[in-house]
Amino acid sequence: MPGAIHHLDCGTMCPRAGKLVGGASWLAPGTLVCHVLVIETARDGLVLVDTGFGTRDVADPTRVPAAFRALTRPVLDPAQCAAAQLPRLGYAVEDVRHVVVTHLDLDHAGGLGDFPAATVHVHRDEHAAALHPGTLAERARYLQRQWGHAPRWATYAPRDGERWQGLPAVRELDGVADEILLVPLP
Repeated sequence: MPGAIHHLDCGTMCPRAGKLVGGASWLAPGTLVCHVLVIETARDGLVLVDTGFGTRDVADPTRVPAAFRALTRPVLDPAQCAAAQLPRLGYAVEDVRHVVVTHLDLDHAGGLGDFPAATVHVHRDEHAAALHPGTLAERARYLQRQWGHAPRWATYAPRDGERWQGLPAVRELDGVADEILLVPLP
């Protein structure tokens, strides 16, 4: 069983979407967070679920596309990066041995480069779309530089796993002894 699970905000965004995203009125900015989980394991170091924005993107906001910045209005505070928050929990960046990305959008995978030794767990279809974008939407959505450090990938086939609660392919993570399950959502 995993140990403690810590919840981090690794990137606050303040879009002008009013009440749709928690704003007090239709014209007020809302608040969105890049929610990252830090899961302690008994033998396999830390497992992150997503990374939020990374230190490189925060240090150089031009790495985040202008359209994304205009739409989401990210705060880009260095103190919010997962790499900056881990020491406050008593951990080092090197303690992160696995990262599970829910998907490879920049606000979920922007910090991958901050954890170069970690194995990155992702569904095979998402991995293929991100590394070999075939459509204009995919080319705009995924930032190749976020995995330019050549991470060690662990990919999972869409049907690789057991049925559970109506979901087709739930399975444990490769290389993690604790029972942490990868659950594909429609």
